[in-house]
Amino acid sequence: MMFAQSRPVSPEWVKYFAIALICALVAIDGIGSVMADQVKTNVQRTEASDSANEPRLVIRSDSVAARLGGYYGILAFLENYALPALLSDREIASFFGNLTETPADISQCLAMMLDHDLGGSSRHDGTLLDTGHKCRGSMPKIHKGRNIPDRTITKFIQIIGQQAELAGISEADIKAVAKVLEQKRAGVRNK
Repeated sequence: MMFAQSRPVSPEWVKYFAIALICALVAIDGIGSVMADQVKTNVQRTEASDSANEPRLVIRSDSVAARLGGYYGILAFLENYALPALLSDREIASFFGNLTETPADISQCLAMMLDHDLGGSSRHDGTLLDTGHKCRGSMPKIHKGRNIPDRTITKFIQIIGQQAELAGISEADIKAVAKVLEQKRAGVRNK
């Protein structure tokens, strides 16, 4: 049996190997930097902030809110599809009577709540609208004294879903909206 004799490692070969290794590490670091820069371009600074000293970062994503067009897309849906259908239902329309808020105020606050709860950047509550109405986040306080029965809430959610389907919203996004509304049920029912 014959064994090949190993050649002694030349200093020149080690030098070329070290250069190749350094080039590979620089390339890997460069790829990481490019990826980090791409993530940075998806971050937007906003004027609104929870802290007076620091702007809040909003990361754009493929959230349900983003697919629905954010606050403005949700508001357009509510005003053009949902609100007319809800107000044309006698049972639901009766709960809009004797309110200090207008249907437009309610739509704006609901759009902000949905945008927030579906992954958007709207505030959850406390926003002061142009009309002077202040959006509230407490479902029991908002619906206090309305005595809305469970069947009416079910009908409300069904109408929103039907109108969303007519508007061409995906089934998955309709389910996500229904889930958010279902989570509010206990705070609305019989208050």
